[in-house]
Amino acid sequence: MAFKIEQVREYVKLQPDIISVYGDIGMQNSMIIAPDIWRKYFKPKLKILIEESRRQNKNIYWFFHSDGYIEPVIPDLIEIGVNIINPIQPECMDPVKIKKMYGDRITLHGTISLQKTLPFGTVEEVRKEVLFRIKKCGYNGGLILAPANVVTADVPIENILTLYNTTKETKLS
Repeated sequence: MAFKIEQVREYVKLQPDIISVYGDIGMQNSMIIAPDIWRKYFKPKLKILIEESRRQNKNIYWFFHSDGYIEPVIPDLIEIGVNIINPIQPECMDPVKIKKMYGDRITLHGTISLQKTLPFGTVEEVRKEVLFRIKKCGYNGGLILAPANVVTADVPIENILTLYNTTKETKLS
């Protein structure tokens, strides 16, 4: 923990806008560890790191990455100061539900299916998912529309371009 605190101090000296922390705690339909175990052992340590960074710069955003289902601990992440959650995989959590419940306090990053739509969908299916996600999750800010994880080699370039171009061309109302 002492090393991580010193690491955060050094990061803050570099004047970043965002500090990312990665640690997969979710699987497809459940968490890897019980939420109460996460709260007991991991939440307090992450809270210390966030607080340490904000002692030096209160405007730093914290980006938390975990694949899979992490819905039970989203309120905890918000409570300790996480600003952005990635990737909000639609196969594991409903992005619309997450937006409704927490969208005024957290930014959703990702939300576009990398298990179904991007690798296996048609251009039109990608376009429809992008438009749906913008309509249902893009209101009042708080959405960084992106693939729900790293784009893999099985994703057709046409689908990547459709994601990008549809997003670029869509006007939020």
